[in-house]
Amino acid sequence: MILWNRILVGLDDRPRSLNAVRYLAGVLGGSNTCKVCLLAVYVPPSADMHPDPERLEAHDSDRRVALEMCLADAHRLLVEARLPAENVSTELLEILPGKNVGSTIMEYQRNNGYGTVVVGRRNQSKAEEFLFGSVSNTVVHQADDCCVWVVS
Repeated sequence: MILWNRILVGLDDRPRSLNAVRYLAGVLGGSNTCKVCLLAVYVPPSADMHPDPERLEAHDSDRRVALEMCLADAHRLLVEARLPAENVSTELLEILPGKNVGSTIMEYQRNNGYGTVVVGRRNQSKAEEFLFGSVSNTVVHQADDCCVWVVS
């Protein structure tokens, strides 16, 4: 069942990612009726990127820490905007093989009944978007039972 006061926010470890959270904080500031889940999707590094196992493990660890810090910053921003801390949760998911970040966000939305999905936009060129895909584009195209906010 979809609940419209449940909001899922997709984040990554880039500073622009928090723009969506700042926008949401401005819109929801002081609300005690909304439940917000801050979701970061972890993409494990490929062994091809780092043939040295130690460097691969260090990169893996650094990436997880960066995502956890982003989730903590986003949580703090929403609580500072007077959302009750118990209404804001965080989740760090590891991507499943064969999935992409946008699909993972939308699968989480459907499985957990979020009525709104909020994502940031990276302002990629058309060539970059074609080659690498776009999380916000995937989210918009897969949304069929929810509202989507794309924040630039």
